[in-house]
Amino acid sequence: MIRPLVIGLMVLVGLKELAFADCRAVAVTAGGRPVFGIEDLVVDQALGRAVLSTHDRWAVSEKAGGGLFLLSLAALAGERAEAVELSAGFHPDGGFRPHGMDLRVETDGSRSVLAINRRWTGDTVVERFSLSGDDLRHLGTVESPFLCRANDVAFLETGRFLFTSDHGGCGGMAAGLENILNLHHGFVGLVEEGRVRMLATGIGFANGLLPDVAADRLFVAATREDAVLVYRLSALLAGDGAAVPERIAVPGGPDNLSRAVGGALEGRVLAAVHPSLLALALHRFGHRIGLTDMTATPTRIVALGADGAGQVGVGQARAEVVVEDDGRRLPGATVAAAWRGGLIAGSATSDRLLVCGDEPSGAIRSSGWAAPAVPR
Repeated sequence: MIRPLVIGLMVLVGLKELAFADCRAVAVTAGGRPVFGIEDLVVDQALGRAVLSTHDRWAVSEKAGGGLFLLSLAALAGERAEAVELSAGFHPDGGFRPHGMDLRVETDGSRSVLAINRRWTGDTVVERFSLSGDDLRHLGTVESPFLCRANDVAFLETGRFLFTSDHGGCGGMAAGLENILNLHHGFVGLVEEGRVRMLATGIGFANGLLPDVAADRLFVAATREDAVLVYRLSALLAGDGAAVPERIAVPGGPDNLSRAVGGALEGRVLAAVHPSLLALALHRFGHRIGLTDMTATPTRIVALGADGAGQVGVGQARAEVVVEDDGRRLPGATVAAAWRGGLIAGSATSDRLLVCGDEPSGAIRSSGWAAPAVPR
């Protein structure tokens, strides 16, 4: 049960103001059908909604696609929340299987959206969209050999964005070799004016990323290093690829990252972390070899923050567990975002969201600051 686990954590590490003891699972549907594989999500606090990036990895067909969905956060008050499929009319060659994504608020009030598309044909691209209300329009596709293992994406400005590559080589054989030998070949890249270049290399499975332009920092989840790396953003953009990052140790392999505004999580960077990559692998792939009973892998959410302060401080940051679940409510969370003083979490293998806490407040996700009124 999640309540005893979290209470125990509060006693051990003094997280009375941060740990969430009240969590519940909310099923997500669209047109009455379950929405599986909520790999990533973006909270748009100004409009009280979230954009979900989904791909059903357990679908029978290898060509099974995914989509982007719009969910009113008010719907999370019940046991089931109905979403709207935004990308129902988007049918590119190779299909649409979105992975990491980001959202940015434009001056005219519209939203720009980026989504990594891991096509069933084997190549990976970044799709660009505009979102007005529930009208999602495709603006173009960014293609490059550097994107072959792209994992997450984040806006800097409308026409310029960052991405992570979880491996250095393309193809399953190259990725498998890196995993077996524990090679750190992941990297962070920049796309601007149609050009792609590497900014930081030598990362053990570069996963989620979170730019903080005002603080001149870039947070990168290094999944196979059990750490979040913090770079000086201006140094990377200036071409200092040898910049040595600060390291924040986390209790597991970090996945997607987000930043919270408001409530007890004010200024914290949230990370969904995987306590055991082996358990995660068995959960995700065990069903293919008949291990169908391996349906639960732990969910763990941590908040990064400086000692005695909400903001993350270089050399002072630490990770504090705010949610711990055995996976029965939500297996293997891949993303967490703050909302109303609590948080919501999604998983690449579930049709549910985990909702924790219920304090009225605000939140934003990634570098796509989701409300102009929120100070940067």
